[in-house]
Amino acid sequence: IYITKKLFPFTIIASFILLVLFIVKLKKFKKERSERSDIICLLSFFLFAFPILFAIIVRPGNLPVVAAGERGITQEFIGGDVTRILKEQLEMEGNYKKMNIKQLLAFLKNKPEEINGKEVSVEGFVFKQDNGEEGFVLVRFLITCCVAHAIPLGVDVVYPEAGQLKQDEWVKVYGKCSVVGNRIIILADKVKKTPPPRNVYLY
Repeated sequence: IYITKKLFPFTIIASFILLVLFIVKLKKFKKERSERSDIICLLSFFLFAFPILFAIIVRPGNLPVVAAGERGITQEFIGGDVTRILKEQLEMEGNYKKMNIKQLLAFLKNKPEEINGKEVSVEGFVFKQDNGEEGFVLVRFLITCCVAHAIPLGVDVVYPEAGQLKQDEWVKVYGKCSVVGNRIIILADKVKKTPPPRNVYLY
C-alpha cells in the first residue's frame, strides 16, 4: 500500500461510505430510468470501481534510487514507537539476527551498545556514492504518511566487492554491526542479490 498502515482503516471507512452513496444513487437512477441516466450510472460505477481495482491489481513499486539521492538519505531513526521496536522478537537467519533498517537505526539511537558487534542480516537496495568500489549505502524508504513524503533510511555497508553490485539493485547483507559515533556501519561478510520484498516500504 502507498500510505502508512495507521491511515488504512480510514480508507476502508471512506470506501464503505462511497459504496453506500453509490447504492443510493443507483436506486435513484432506477426509479428515473432513461438512456441518459444509464450512462451516468455507468460512469458513476466506473469512478467508484477504478480506485478499488487499482489498489488490488497494482503492486506498490519502489521509488527510483534518484529519489533517495535528491531527498537525502538519513541515518537517524525517524518517528515510530521506539519501545515497541526494541521489544520486537527478532528472527535468526543462521548466526545472523534478521533486522530491517528501521530497527537498526532505532537501536543505534536508543541502545547502541546492544547492536554494536552484533551479526545481522538486512535487506534493501544499493545506493552508491562516488565510484562505490569499497562500499555502498543500503536503503529502504520509510512511509510516515504517504509515498510522496517517504523518507529514505540508510546504513553504510563496507564490502570490498561492492563494484560488482548495480545501483538500485536489491540485496541482502550479512555482516557485523559497528557503531561509530552517531552512525552504524555493517562490515559485510557476504552480500546476496535478492528479489524485492512483496512490500518494498517500511512503516
